[in-house]
Amino acid sequence: MNNVLKDFKFPETNVWLGNPETGMPPYVLSDQIKIALKVALVTNRPLLVSGLPGSGKTTLAKVIAESQGWSYLKHTLTSRSRLEDLTGEVDQLQRLHDAHTAISNENALMPDWAYLKPGLFWWGFDPISAQLKGREPEEFEEQVENGIKQTTPPKTLQNNAAGIVILLDEIDKAEPDLPNDLLEPLDRRSFQLPDGTEIKATDDLHMLVVITTNGERDLPPAFLRRCIHLELQSPDSEALQQIADFHFKTEECTYKQALFAAVAEKFSDLVKVAKDTSRRPPGTSEYLDAVRACLELGITPENEIWQQVEQATLKKQPKQAEDA
Repeated sequence: MNNVLKDFKFPETNVWLGNPETGMPPYVLSDQIKIALKVALVTNRPLLVSGLPGSGKTTLAKVIAESQGWSYLKHTLTSRSRLEDLTGEVDQLQRLHDAHTAISNENALMPDWAYLKPGLFWWGFDPISAQLKGREPEEFEEQVENGIKQTTPPKTLQNNAAGIVILLDEIDKAEPDLPNDLLEPLDRRSFQLPDGTEIKATDDLHMLVVITTNGERDLPPAFLRRCIHLELQSPDSEALQQIADFHFKTEECTYKQALFAAVAEKFSDLVKVAKDTSRRPPGTSEYLDAVRACLELGITPENEIWQQVEQATLKKQPKQAEDA
């Protein structure tokens, strides 16, 4: 068995309980999620997670990291994202500023590597190298007197963590070429800096790369072939009630359970209607919003104001759209 699975801790039940102190929410694991996680871990492949907004794609990565005590790094992709944002690039503006200053004061300009800005992959693959900008300690120390400083690690990068989760959020928002640009660093767990220096993850590094997509753009076939795919479906009524039970623990068990079930039934009905009419169905986060509103307002779906709550939290469709 792959060592990473020996060290990976799945919950005894199908629920990661969460941690109120850190803000980690409870997360219900389906068999589909468990299998996809295991396959991604043993194959060292990225886990591509698709699903509707609010289905828990982004939350899954953070929950995995915290439940395992692993480091967590996140980058939200946009149309301006480049591979160098994730690996490393030279800060040309700072270098230009220092060049003018050096000429004015007749000082020596620091080498190009001194202006390297480590990206997410660099911090994830080799954080010590990222702090030293890819240099040996002796070479780095030679430039300390010229003003170079070690780069500061991201706050979510833990010392001596057993592994790391890297989240690339919303890859369908990136330019079409970026997914293919990611193939080499993800396949080889290495990349080259602008000066040709290779940054490589250690063989024993437990690493899970989670990539999310809302399906707004088709991804390249070559990229898809190298990913383990997990599609998060709308949870059924039982799963919704489990999620609500862990989010809203109160002493009013009878009222609470009946409310969770009633709202879950309304949720399921709306999911069916949405599929039949090709509209966006509500997600798990919207179900929780509806439950929270009922708890705070002291109502159930039998109350006359429920329709307004349902419209605000679950339907979110203009009246004319519903009537069309």
